[in-house]
Amino acid sequence: MNYRQIEAFEAVMKTGSMTLAGKLLFITQPAVSRLIIELEQELGFKLFERKKNKLVRTDESQLFFEEVEKSFIGLSELKKAAESIRELKKGYLRIIAMPGVSNLLLPLVMKKFWSSNPNINVEIESHPRTVVLDWIQSKQYDLGIANLPIDINLGKPYMPIENHEISVERSFDLRMFCVIPESHPLSKKNILTFNDISGQDFVSFPKGTYIRYEIDRILEKNHVKCRVKLETRSTTDIYQHVKHGAGISIVFPFLQFGEKPIPGILFKAIEVDFNLSLAFMSSKRKGLSLVAQKFIEIISQFS
Repeated sequence: MNYRQIEAFEAVMKTGSMTLAGKLLFITQPAVSRLIIELEQELGFKLFERKKNKLVRTDESQLFFEEVEKSFIGLSELKKAAESIRELKKGYLRIIAMPGVSNLLLPLVMKKFWSSNPNINVEIESHPRTVVLDWIQSKQYDLGIANLPIDINLGKPYMPIENHEISVERSFDLRMFCVIPESHPLSKKNILTFNDISGQDFVSFPKGTYIRYEIDRILEKNHVKCRVKLETRSTTDIYQHVKHGAGISIVFPFLQFGEKPIPGILFKAIEVDFNLSLAFMSSKRKGLSLVAQKFIEIISQFS
C-alpha cells in the first residue's frame, strides 16, 4: 500500500462519498475509486459496499480507519516538525571561529540573527585559525570563521595547502588600526604613521599565527622596529593589556559590524594601504544547512 491510497481511504471515510473525497483531494471520482480498489486488493478485505446507490462502510473499514487515524496523527506531527525546520522555527548551528571573532564579532552578529530566528540553538567553539580550517575541512562544524587566504600553512617554510575542501561563503575586508591607551601621547593624532609606531613597546599576536606573520611583514617592510613586550592570541586580551599600559598594538577591529572601543583605549587609523580578509566558510563536502544559509544571509547585511 502507498500513501496516496491511504489518503484516499481517509477522505472517503470522512466525507462518505467517492465524489466528495475526489474534490477534497483535487482528483476525479474514478481516480478515488481506483485507489480504493487497489487498497482493498492489498488488504485482502472489502472497505466499502454499495447499497441502493449509497456507500456503506464495512466493519473492517472502521477498524482499519482507527489505525489509519493513529498513523496520520504521527504523520501530522512529522509535517509540523518539517514545517518548523523549513521555517527555521527550530534548528541547530555549530560555528568554530578564532578567539577574537568569538569574543568580539559573534555577539554582535548573533544579536541580529536571533532577532529574526529566536528558536535556533547555536554552539560556538573558539580555536586558533589552523584548527578552524582543519575542523571545517573535516565537516565537524557547519561554519568556520578565519582569516583568508585558506590555502596556506604557516609552518616552515610558508607553503600552500593543496586540494582543500573548504568553500568561502562570504568574506569581509578588515582595515588595519593601531590601538593605544587613551592617555597615550599619540592620542591627539587622527592618523598615525609608521614613524609614530617605531620604537614603541608592542603587544602582538603569537608567532606562528597568520595575523602575526602579516603584521611583522608590514612592520619590517616599513622599517619599523618595536619591542614585542607581550604576546597573546586573544584580541580581547590585547585590548586589556594596551589599556593598562603594556604597549600599543596593531589590530583589525570589526567596526563595520558595530564593534566599539572599550573604555580606556582608542582606535587610530594607520597610513598604510592594507586590509585583512575575514572569511565565513563551510565544507565543500557537507554543504550549507537551511540555518547556515540564513546565518550567511544575515551576515551579508553587514557589508
